Amino acid sequence: MPTREEHASSLRDSVTQALRARIVTGELPPGTRVVERQLAEQLGVSRVPVREALRSLEREGFVEERATRGMVVRRLDPDDVEMLFAVRESLEAVLAQRLVAVLDDAGLAALDDLVDRAEGHADAGRPALAVAANADFHSALVDLARSSVLSSIIEPVSGRMAWLLNQHTDPAAMIAEHRSIVSALRSRDAGRAAEVFRTHLATSRDAVRRAGSA
Repeated sequence: MPTREEHASSLRDSVTQALRARIVTGELPPGTRVVERQLAEQLGVSRVPVREALRSLEREGFVEERATRGMVVRRLDPDDVEMLFAVRESLEAVLAQRLVAVLDDAGLAALDDLVDRAEGHADAGRPALAVAANADFHSALVDLARSSVLSSIIEPVSGRMAWLLNQHTDPAAMIAEHRSIVSALRSRDAGRAAEVFRTHLATSRDAVRRAGSA
């Protein structure tokens, strides 16, 4: 039976994940004021785990406290965006090399299925679900690398990247690029895989820049 401390920690983590998901998917868009009492009522918990979750999300860069409005969902400024892409580019170079070394046929089939799922949603006019499936693709890449060290380093960046790309990215373009990633990984060519990863990140960065200047 879990101790009181373990239960509190599990509840805090659960609330943090739920609120992070609302931000990443756009249910709580940038600039939205987040109120402890309202969130606690919606999630069916006390205000304590909500308060702790918001502090965790503040450290992760998803929310910020303002003197006049309290806690709000952050808007990423251009410097934040460029730094996120720069960090992600460095990490994905390592990820590509790792995947070429360890990815098996079952892993490649799983990636194919995720791309097919995203394409099915896009073709059916469900862009939000297509974007979610594209995010799942990137999560799967990290899982399939089978490295706890790499996962622990990439995960904090992945959440913010998913949040950023969900706001701005064309799902159809991402689907085509994800197919190229799977093809490159299937070739077992580390150099080609790294280049495809770089190209994918560059086109995503350009899409975000265009959206930010629109």
